[in-house]
Amino acid sequence: MKLLIGLVALSCILVQACALGQNPDLDDQNSVDQMNKQILGEKKTEVNSYRGQPWATSSLNDSNKIKSLSAVRVSSANGQSSDYLVQADSFLKEAMNNDFYLLSVAQFLSKSSTEKNWAIVDIRPAQQYLGGHIPEALNIPLENLISQMGMIPAGQKVAVYDTIDTNAAFAVQTLRVYGGRDAFVISGGIVAWQAAGMPVVT
Repeated sequence: MKLLIGLVALSCILVQACALGQNPDLDDQNSVDQMNKQILGEKKTEVNSYRGQPWATSSLNDSNKIKSLSAVRVSSANGQSSDYLVQADSFLKEAMNNDFYLLSVAQFLSKSSTEKNWAIVDIRPAQQYLGGHIPEALNIPLENLISQMGMIPAGQKVAVYDTIDTNAAFAVQTLRVYGGRDAFVISGGIVAWQAAGMPVVT
């Protein structure tokens, strides 16, 4: 009797295996589904699911809960008011209205011809400066700008240039925020200067 029950059970297993073996892809998928059910359990999809909902209209987006904006006091990380943060805030807010403090060579030449109180600062490395620079330009490499800021004559507007305008923009921001200087970028640097037919010195 036990032998008969064992043979029936074995035949059932073989029939099931043969039936599954007829479609290997289905067999694999069924195995994966069974395993997921065993390990993860069956998950019910929540009716209020946010899947596929645009972030702009999602109730999870906290910005939708803001009804009005009010000015806040600028303070440093330790909660203390900082003049530098106020100056940086002012710099960023005024940047667009001041053409991001960029001057073309023509604009600089026009301004400096009527206003003689300009200092020119070349923030390239010394070897590039020695290879050719704008006449009367001071060489203060960008990484030394803070420590050598005192070399720039007081009371003068500052025109800054580099091979890359982005570097000059960093210098202008530093001079305006930390040095309180009226600084601008000569857009295009020495290349634009020479393209405008202006001389360089070595």
